[in-house]
Amino acid sequence: MNLNRTLIFLYLLFAGIYNLSAQTLPAKTTWEAQSMGLNLTLHIGEDSLTKEKRITLDVPQQAIINLKASIINFSGDSLRLFFKTMQSNYIAKFNTDKTELSGNWGQNGVYELLKFKRVATKPELKRPQTPKPPFPYSEENVLYYNKDKSIRYGATLTIPKSEKKVPAVILITGSGLQDRDESLAGHQPFWVIADHLSRNGIAVLRVDDRSIGETTGNIINATSADFANDVLVGVNYLKNRADIDVKHIGLLGHSEGGMIAPIAAVQSKDVAFIICLAGVGIKGEDITIKQFSDGSRKAHLSEEYITRMTALFSGMINLANQYTNYTDDSELKPAFAKFMEAWLKQQPVQFLNDAGFQGENGKNYINQLAGNIYSPWERYFNAYDPATTLGKITIPVLALNGSKDTQVSAKENLAGFDSLLTSAGNKHFKTMVMPGLNHLFQHAGTGETNEYAKIEETISPEVLDIITKWIQKYGR
Repeated sequence: MNLNRTLIFLYLLFAGIYNLSAQTLPAKTTWEAQSMGLNLTLHIGEDSLTKEKRITLDVPQQAIINLKASIINFSGDSLRLFFKTMQSNYIAKFNTDKTELSGNWGQNGVYELLKFKRVATKPELKRPQTPKPPFPYSEENVLYYNKDKSIRYGATLTIPKSEKKVPAVILITGSGLQDRDESLAGHQPFWVIADHLSRNGIAVLRVDDRSIGETTGNIINATSADFANDVLVGVNYLKNRADIDVKHIGLLGHSEGGMIAPIAAVQSKDVAFIICLAGVGIKGEDITIKQFSDGSRKAHLSEEYITRMTALFSGMINLANQYTNYTDDSELKPAFAKFMEAWLKQQPVQFLNDAGFQGENGKNYINQLAGNIYSPWERYFNAYDPATTLGKITIPVLALNGSKDTQVSAKENLAGFDSLLTSAGNKHFKTMVMPGLNHLFQHAGTGETNEYAKIEETISPEVLDIITKWIQKYGR
């Protein structure tokens, strides 16, 4: 399954339909299936507060745990689900004794038959760092708007109890649609960070991404630049609060959020400092290609396959960079068709067969590749050059990477931060490799994504301590 941002064309199919009376399932059931080597688990139950039907999905290999279905429709023996953050839908039917659920899983216009089997309900995951009340700080659920009122932002602000104005940090999530806690693999790292910082005298604003939770806004054609604008709306909100020290408002971004923070900072004199956790210190294209090649080698794919596919991806990205209008493909589409035709003619027939480029399925595969690489978000990310942001930043910057991060390589990434911040004349930056930590800054074995859900630790206490002490030094 592909988690990139693409067009949602089935959303309205399920909108507003709730008919739960036809099912006689027990209060809680668990269902398992496999797809392309991935283990999928559906949990069917009800919300403990509203008592409404609740269905969540786990895909541990992709660090997806407790992903809530946005829309649920039970009708007779049929079930329809829509997962907004994955832009996926599932249309299925129960068998007579309700031990199997079989139907079509759709994503990016591609469908496959998926059969879930009912299994014993699994115990809840242990997450000892998840904050528990009572809290020694105030907690406010807030709503605020951008200038033209076209987007409403839903957020939580935690504020230390103090008679003085306090410094503040806005947390910025990584790629994909995330809630304000950056919920991932059963963890809520942003809640853990906010709790720790606010216990140590720092206010924290954590915000739902566009179209998630209480935040509205268009997501179809949105890029990291749009998300940077969302962050600046948050900065403006904090500036208008009487309890916030407006001279000490900073940004903390994780993964893509560590790329968004500098994009926002170069546009505003109100950002006092930046923290990048596994941020982006090298070109987006380089990260994309390295993730592909590293992942392919771990999957034991041939060097010939990696070489040929890397050339394809690089060519597609370079082609996209020639067209700067991310929302109009009228010129890009014919250019890609010509490019793809030429590339296919250059490849051995056996390779094309083995790689899935032949026949009707091959056309679908090519269309899916193009849909992913040429989505507005992906095009912006691949064209991103941190020299345009980090190369201009002179405010304090802290950049951390885990040594076992398999998504953003610590060595190349932090070298990029060092080089660009030095060239900017920045006198107050620090970069650190955190030994033994993965992309989520957990103590890890291999660092692979399939470990995220298995690890009880949400975020390393050492990282929390480093962040806190650094803000106390530069953010006050």
